[in-house]
Amino acid sequence: MEQHYYAVLIQINIGKSVWLVPQKNGTLAWSDEISGTRVFSSYEEAKKTVENHFLEDFGFIGSYKIIEFSHQELLDFEIIVEGR
Repeated sequence: MEQHYYAVLIQINIGKSVWLVPQKNGTLAWSDEISGTRVFSSYEEAKKTVENHFLEDFGFIGSYKIIEFSHQELLDFEIIVEGR
């Protein structure tokens, strides 16, 4: 069975969406670009993380979309680059 990976797009303001990017040290960052960012290894991890982030930072769960990628799609969209 092929491994899938998950990226989270969150709406932070009307007309403004950013990618929620997990960092190696366990923190989260926002990015306008998906290229070269990190992704979540499971849907459940992505969902729990984004909902907790919304509650901690805004006090409510806002609009978000979890997008599934295959390993090949990560390469195609330059989210990861092999050999780096």
